[in-house]
Amino acid sequence: MDSSRYFSFTAAIVFLAVCAYAGAAVYSRVEQPEIETVRVLHIQESARLQGIVLRREQGLSFTWGSTLLAEDSRRLAAGEPLAVDLWGEELWSPCSAVFFDDSDGFEYLSPQDIEPDDPSALEELLDREPGEVSDGRLVTDTAWYYWAFTSSKAELPSSGRCSVQFDGLEESVPAQVLSLSESRGGKRAVLLRLTQGGREYLSLRKTGAELLFSQRSGLYLPEEAIMQEADGSKFVYVLSAGIAEKQPVDIIYTGSGFSLAAAGLASDSLREGDRVIVGKDIYEGKVLT
Repeated sequence: MDSSRYFSFTAAIVFLAVCAYAGAAVYSRVEQPEIETVRVLHIQESARLQGIVLRREQGLSFTWGSTLLAEDSRRLAAGEPLAVDLWGEELWSPCSAVFFDDSDGFEYLSPQDIEPDDPSALEELLDREPGEVSDGRLVTDTAWYYWAFTSSKAELPSSGRCSVQFDGLEESVPAQVLSLSESRGGKRAVLLRLTQGGREYLSLRKTGAELLFSQRSGLYLPEEAIMQEADGSKFVYVLSAGIAEKQPVDIIYTGSGFSLAAAGLASDSLREGDRVIVGKDIYEGKVLT
C-alpha cells in the first residue's frame, strides 16, 4: 500500500471513530435519565404592592427667627419644649409624640381618610398633591398604616400577621393585614397596620413594597419527574438499588417548573435524600445503571 492510500485509510478510521464516539455521547445525553436528590425547600410567597403610608401626625409652624430645641427623631413628652422664639417664648409639644424636623406636605392626611371598602378612595389618595411644607412634624401614634394596591393573583390573606419590605429598605418588618378588598379591574386593595419606629419608616409616604405573607416547606421535585395516574393521583419514580420504583406523592405547592411534595411520616414515604428519576420511558422495575 502506498503512503497516500495508507494515510487516507487511517484518516477514514479516525473519522469514523470520532463520529461513533460523538454519536454515543449524544445518545447518552438524550436517553440517559437524570437522577435528582430530593431536598427540602422553603418558599416565601409574596405580592407586589404600590400604595401610601398614613399616620396620625401634625405639621408644625415656627415664627421667623425661632430656635429649635427638640432633637430630630426624639420622642417628646407632653409639655416638653419644641422651640423658642425671638422673644423668649417657648412652643411646647401638645402631647407625647416623636418629633421630626422634615416635612413632605402630606401631614394633613390621616388614617381617617382610609375607606377599606372603597378602593377608589385609595386611588384618590395616591393622586393627591402635597400641601404646604411645614417647619417640622409630630407623629402622635405608635401605629401607622399602609394602604396599597396589588395586581397579584395569589391567594392573599384577608387578615392575620405578615411581613412587608418597603422599597429602598433592606429588612422586612412585621405587619398585620386588616382588610383585603374584592378585585376591581384586576387590582385589590390591602390595608396593613404597622408599629415599626425610626425615621426611615416614619418618613415613608407614597412607596412600593413587597408583601411577604406565607411560607411553605416541602420536598422539591422537578416538574418533569412528576407523573399522574388515571385517577389523578401523582407519583414519581425513585431509584432503589438500581431499580425504578413508583413512589406516590402529595403535591402541596406548584411553582414555575417545580412542585413541593409533603414529607410523609411513614417509612415508605418520599423523604429528603431519596433519588428521583427524571427522564423518558421509565417504568416500574426498570433497571438503571
